[in-house]
Amino acid sequence: MDSIEELKKQHVEGYKNAIIEIIKNNTRVLVEEDILSLVKKPPLDSMDQIKIKFLDLAKKNKIVLITNNLDEMIDQYRINLEKKVLCLKDYRIEQLLKKINIDTSKFDDTIKFCKKDFTMIDKYINSIIKDSISECFKSDIESKFDLLFGDIDESIKNKFIKEITKYFKTSYKKQLLENIDIKVLVKNTTLMNGVNEQSDRYLFTINNSRLFTDY
Repeated sequence: MDSIEELKKQHVEGYKNAIIEIIKNNTRVLVEEDILSLVKKPPLDSMDQIKIKFLDLAKKNKIVLITNNLDEMIDQYRINLEKKVLCLKDYRIEQLLKKINIDTSKFDDTIKFCKKDFTMIDKYINSIIKDSISECFKSDIESKFDLLFGDIDESIKNKFIKEITKYFKTSYKKQLLENIDIKVLVKNTTLMNGVNEQSDRYLFTINNSRLFTDY
């Protein structure tokens, strides 16, 4: 029969693995569901704020856009932005796993996350998404503006381009980043609570289970 020490070591490893799974699942949901839900094409055209902005500005400037090309440009923009966002999943997991410090020889040592543990990670995520919005807009929309217009006055076209570019660089980017920040904050809190609950269960078992005391 295993000694109490050996059983406790197995319990510690099980505890660490449970924390690792919490981190992975938390990050997967944050990136693949929460953040991507803000980036992906919405189910209804009436919810597509990007397309609506294009059409509203076109109406304002009395321009008829080539909508098929518009749809393709916006779709490609979203596809490329999604790819860049997905790359953040491995980064967040890797950085959070580095913060797991536990002395396996001390069975009452536990893992805990604080708000400050997320500060640099969150800043990096925000920075990458901010840069990605600009890069994808430039490559998938800005560089293809001419595909949207037929025969049009150059001054009207330039006015439209200036307005839509300003929208992407200001209100659109600001709102998207703010919404992402909220999603990140919620998942950070969920992760901290989940780790604390797992730690409490771990300590309770170590201190109260007959498996570790009845020898």
